[in-house]
Amino acid sequence: MNPELQKQLEIFLQMTRAGALKFAANRCGSVDDALDLLQEAMIDFVGVADQYQQEAWKNLLYKILVRRITDRFRKGQWRTRLAKMINFSHYGDEEITPEPVDFVDGEDSYNVGKLTETFDLALKALPARQQEAYMLRQWQQLSVKQTADVMDCSEGSVKTHLSRAMKNLEHALGDWIND
Repeated sequence: MNPELQKQLEIFLQMTRAGALKFAANRCGSVDDALDLLQEAMIDFVGVADQYQQEAWKNLLYKILVRRITDRFRKGQWRTRLAKMINFSHYGDEEITPEPVDFVDGEDSYNVGKLTETFDLALKALPARQQEAYMLRQWQQLSVKQTADVMDCSEGSVKTHLSRAMKNLEHALGDWIND
């Protein structure tokens, strides 16, 4: 590989790593899985980056990452279906109940940690396409056109997904927004 290209790739990957990791972690729900997926996506990206203009690299990386996440999700669904078909013993299984979200009223409610937790829960509750549109447009600051390319949909669909995501987040965070 050309040493100049290698240096450009290193700089690009260092600059985009944190945002891409946050994106992947929110999409798949696990930082460990997100690290694996991001590493695989970066390896794939480096293999084809020389075929693209540097301006298209961010789009390309996210497109590869989204496909990796989708593939992992599909494989996980298949494993879940297979496990349901096979009669496993449930001996020793404990019922797991989610912990209730604790909302505090009054002046104590404006706590950055609590707001972050509430936002993360609201973001994870969004449908997958709305999460993608929100994170790519708002966090990664991709254009509508770039986001449509990454998500493999029309620009109108990106706008629709983003609008719905914003409404859902506003509804979920209403008390925080109105304070």
